[in-house]
Amino acid sequence: MIINRAKIQVFLLCFLLLSCAMQAQNMISMSSLHPGTDTISAGIKELAIRYPGLRKFGISYSGFGYSDFDAKLDDRDFASGKIKTGRISTFFNTPAVKWKGNSLSAGIYYTYTSTMLKDISNKLPEAQLNSLTSDKSTFDLALNYARSGRIFSRPVVYSLVVRGITDGVNSFRRLNLNGSINLPLKKTENTTFSVGLLALVDPSSPIPVEPIVNYYHKFIPSGLELIVDLPTGINLKKEVAKNAWVSVGSNQRSYTVFYDRHNAFLDGKVSYNTIELKSGAAFELLFAKKIMLTLDGGLNSFLSAKLFKEGENYNNASIIGSNKSAPYVSVGLSLVSF
Repeated sequence: MIINRAKIQVFLLCFLLLSCAMQAQNMISMSSLHPGTDTISAGIKELAIRYPGLRKFGISYSGFGYSDFDAKLDDRDFASGKIKTGRISTFFNTPAVKWKGNSLSAGIYYTYTSTMLKDISNKLPEAQLNSLTSDKSTFDLALNYARSGRIFSRPVVYSLVVRGITDGVNSFRRLNLNGSINLPLKKTENTTFSVGLLALVDPSSPIPVEPIVNYYHKFIPSGLELIVDLPTGINLKKEVAKNAWVSVGSNQRSYTVFYDRHNAFLDGKVSYNTIELKSGAAFELLFAKKIMLTLDGGLNSFLSAKLFKEGENYNNASIIGSNKSAPYVSVGLSLVSF
């Protein structure tokens, strides 16, 4: 199938602008975007180098500078100040069990979040926000199922992911479900292209359905790689030495922290959700054959910052924050394959 490269590039640019407005979630499992039965995939190790979320294990630390914020409570000016975050994140992806076009695997995620608020200016006398430092843990378990098939003689991949999220103290605080359908359109030695749809059942999701675009192209002879992995990110990557790469791009993720609050404006279990866009540069080095060192930094932008009471969703959150961008640095180690 011949696809006009210029048309693809224009389409991807327009889709990137749309994707930034849609604000993808970290509740989207990489198994929904790259199922284990994907019929256009390269080798497992090559895919894991290309897409960090497909690696078998990873641990990273991210530090962020202070960001100015303004918050509204029920559409009224509530408070302003400065917020700073630090995160330690780990994940483990189990090997997939495969049979007759089916694939079953699991992912385990843990995030430790340190949050600091200072220089608080309150706007409502009946609702006061105070300076604080909080340290919270979030655990996330995902079960991933995928199946390959054919539609009109063309390959198609379906996936279903069930995720349970908890703070490690209570039972699961949130259950999410996402499913996808992927249609591989092109595969050559240096180019792959697929499209699809992703459905989200998640109270923190801005929209219930998102398009999927996976486009990879290696430019010859420069060796520059274009990696489009929407709705999660777009990156340019180049191998600068044997087993060493540099990349620049933007990648979206969201984070959840659970609290129990009992005061004049919050009574009971609440969750603080942010949707963030990291834009910057990264350096990766593969050593000991399967271990990847990652160093990256740049600017972290907040596309959304909302606090939900139980029963609330993205459209009726009690507290809505407007957080300014802040610099970040990250360091991590990951296991590319077993």
